[in-house]
Amino acid sequence: MARRRAAPLLALGLLGLFGVSWARPVDQQAGLHVDADVGSSDPGLDDYTVEAQADFVPSLPGAPPSKLRIFAGYVTVDEDAGRALFYTFVESTRSPKDDPLVLWLNGGPGCSSLGGGFLAELGPFYPTPGGEQLILNKWAWNRVANMLFLESPAFVGFSYSNSSRDARVGDARTARDARQFLLRWFDRFPQYRDHNFHISGESYAGHYIPQLASAIVRGNKQDGKEQPINLKGFLVGNALTVPEIDSHGAIDFWWSHGIISSESRDGALNNCDFASLYPLTDEEQEEEEVYVSAVEGPLPGAAAAAASLGGRRAEKCDEFVNRAMQEMGNINIYDIYADVCLTPGPSAAAAVGATTPRRPSAFPASQARQLALMLRGHPAGCSTRPMLGKHYDPCIDSETEAYLNRRDVQLALHANVSGELPGPWKDCTQAIEYKRRDVLRTILPLYRELIDAGLKILVYSGDVDAIVPVIGTRNWIRELDLPITKPWRPWTSSTGQVGGWTVEHQGLTFASVRGAGHMVPYTQPERALHLFSSYLEELTL
Repeated sequence: MARRRAAPLLALGLLGLFGVSWARPVDQQAGLHVDADVGSSDPGLDDYTVEAQADFVPSLPGAPPSKLRIFAGYVTVDEDAGRALFYTFVESTRSPKDDPLVLWLNGGPGCSSLGGGFLAELGPFYPTPGGEQLILNKWAWNRVANMLFLESPAFVGFSYSNSSRDARVGDARTARDARQFLLRWFDRFPQYRDHNFHISGESYAGHYIPQLASAIVRGNKQDGKEQPINLKGFLVGNALTVPEIDSHGAIDFWWSHGIISSESRDGALNNCDFASLYPLTDEEQEEEEVYVSAVEGPLPGAAAAAASLGGRRAEKCDEFVNRAMQEMGNINIYDIYADVCLTPGPSAAAAVGATTPRRPSAFPASQARQLALMLRGHPAGCSTRPMLGKHYDPCIDSETEAYLNRRDVQLALHANVSGELPGPWKDCTQAIEYKRRDVLRTILPLYRELIDAGLKILVYSGDVDAIVPVIGTRNWIRELDLPITKPWRPWTSSTGQVGGWTVEHQGLTFASVRGAGHMVPYTQPERALHLFSSYLEELTL
């Protein structure tokens, strides 16, 4: 979400829509500096390692009474750099000894899975206005699985490095660090090593997840060097996968849903050369150190497409993309039928360098990407109503930030234990610079590799997301040219309503989620849990 959570018009644009910023800690030591009042032992933890016991979270401030078993802390992935990743783990409420283990990754690049997945989408709690309390999420995914949430790469959320050079990063190191994290996490929690393991996530996790899965599959073949990871498959939602196709699909989606004019659609498609996004130019292929900072706007490919054209055509591309954004108005591009938060707090304004959630009347595409839709489509701020009634809260990002910036909450989570993080916790960070060629590359070759490896793959798509829309996802799946084993059909959720539509290919299943935005588990929680459970239990939708 972007709030949770994603790069060219859209590709570099999606990038930004999924990140805001986290300053780097100064020589903070990872791990086990646990406050005496927080890390107390539990008689039920006798079978856990000492390190796991130190990460146990007996309770969270403001949370209702529950029998949830939660752990949180740091795992060092590079001793030389002093690089450590922060995790939160909640055991299944059904049968932790038998249920699978599932890793959740938010996207960005630069967005937190603690603030996104754990607290604002599919975790056990939601924050209330002002971050004062937590309420239970009855559609939490830990009802059916042991859920592990990772803030990755370093400098996202509470994760850190003592080397400032680590603020420049790309897909390869992100995947390498995530795999190293898992290997060491299993040393800390060896009882979960033999559980079926799956990876899940959304948005720019469309890069993270296949890259990590590939690293695991290849690492498992290195006999005797390391314990294998029992990876069974992955599921990914509204995944940025092929910038050219995703960008084109976004323009078509905007037009087909009546939020831009025919003139803007035709002008963008005729003047923005999305095909130039991939492959990269020869110079860019040779240059390994081209990075883009922070996230930028609603079309991952448009700005890069325009820049590659030059001259009059580039100007026309910018003109039509800007016009399209102005025509949209102040809508939630992550869920076009949901409201936006109209009372942005200081953190939201600071994140975009503005004091209003509305975009300016005109700006170049480069600014459009950067200002993008104010914190992933629903600018943070104060909610005008409690969440206890209607499920959807357009200001949940603000409430999550307020909660995680409380010192008592950080101590309870064993996060920022030294108190030396120089800035507030943010859901998404602009403190990292991400390798441009990684953002712009297609992920389709990895899908072919992972299908051949026999992994179970579910690609799902909220059908009212306008940032990585269902149109683009269906089009890049078609590029894989996989045989259809079960044809297109509706699927029904546990309430008896049509939950979306699905088609099964050899090696990959696609499912849309009716009425869901970019953050499917938050916008359609019951349908998301049904989809997730069916995937884990290998049931046909």
